[in-house]
Amino acid sequence: MSRNNRVAAAALTLAAVAAFGAPASAQYANEYTPAKLTHQGKTSHPIVGTGTVVVQVQVNANGSSKAIRVIHSTNPGNNAAAMDIANHSTYRPAHRGKTPVTAFYDFTLKFSGKSVVSNGTGTANGKIGSIDSLIRSGKYEQARSQAQAALASNPTDPVLNSQLGAAEYFLSNYPEAAAAFDKVPNVPKEFAKVAAQSYSLAAGKLAASNPQQAVAYGKKATAMAPNGGSYYSLGVAELNSGDAQSAVTDLKKSRDLAFADQKTDAKTRVAIDSALLQAYSKAGDSADAQTTADEIKKLDPNSDAAQIVMGNQYMTQGNDASKAGKHEDAIAAYQKAAQVGGPKVAVTAYAASALEQSRLDKPDYSKMKADADKALAISPNDPLALFAEGIALYGQYVQGGNSNASLKTQAVDTLNKAKAAAQAAGNMSLSLNIENFMKQNIK
Repeated sequence: MSRNNRVAAAALTLAAVAAFGAPASAQYANEYTPAKLTHQGKTSHPIVGTGTVVVQVQVNANGSSKAIRVIHSTNPGNNAAAMDIANHSTYRPAHRGKTPVTAFYDFTLKFSGKSVVSNGTGTANGKIGSIDSLIRSGKYEQARSQAQAALASNPTDPVLNSQLGAAEYFLSNYPEAAAAFDKVPNVPKEFAKVAAQSYSLAAGKLAASNPQQAVAYGKKATAMAPNGGSYYSLGVAELNSGDAQSAVTDLKKSRDLAFADQKTDAKTRVAIDSALLQAYSKAGDSADAQTTADEIKKLDPNSDAAQIVMGNQYMTQGNDASKAGKHEDAIAAYQKAAQVGGPKVAVTAYAASALEQSRLDKPDYSKMKADADKALAISPNDPLALFAEGIALYGQYVQGGNSNASLKTQAVDTLNKAKAAAQAAGNMSLSLNIENFMKQNIK
């Protein structure tokens, strides 16, 4: 898959995931009510003296509870009694709107002599409540900062990690969101939609740069939310990892779910079909590839997605042949890519063919210039095509015995134009290659 196609796949993943299910932000529409102590329990453990103990209690959505750990203690001898009291107490679960949710409650108990001096007091983990409020009010950067600060002293806290994941998600930092949720063994119910979409979008974003991690995230997304968007993300990741057959399986699931939903728009259907077409092509299934290409045309007669996919398959063949030193085979593949790939692929294909001509033992600079001209006829300022044109012109100048000064002038002007175009496009690597060519060859 070409770099451009991979970038497009990541962008289309966002659209495909967004097309399925309600926005994850909807979960924060309701006010959050923290957990509350309703009855303080007793203990059979001895109280050894004066001190304060703070116990973290997990209060589940169904009203059950469990004392997790001692957060702070001024008299460790009272820790067992404090944990026992916390375990025998009852609590009202936290609520988001009218829905009970699992949360943590920091239970503070004060002891004097051999007894508890007064009823215990507590807070619904103030940091967690504060972070939740920031997320609901859209202050995601502040929420992220507070969550990160709180996690520094309690790195395994599941709610804090979930809140960090949510903040990163709403900041569109999907890989970071997925990494945060990955630290939560059982994602709390109220974060499930955000976590699933984080995994799905992270898979799409990492598909080209880290396909193995993308596949892992894609599998988690489908486990949590097996919809068309999550299967699309997983399929794209598998496609980039080189597992074409698995990509076919999961992209077919995505397609079936998407096409069964009348609300799925044509753009999303084309995106899924385009990825499936790539998978069929890489898996060597030409019949299903053609059927899918025909379907894309029916969905959108103006779409060039099928052309681009087919063209890129030949581009890949050309790149592989070039790396193997089979330059004639590479040229043939690039020419085929230009013929079937449509204008967007043809620009790069003709430029690649032209540059491949220069790698032959006896380059034909006239043919090279002809291919470069074809690319420039489609896109006059394409930096790669201008580079090829400049090399062809200078090659003709050298082969002509350095007798035609105008060819040299044209070559230098074209190469400088290519360098400027590469820099304007942010392609510093190509700009450096052009500069090195000029330093090493222009006499």
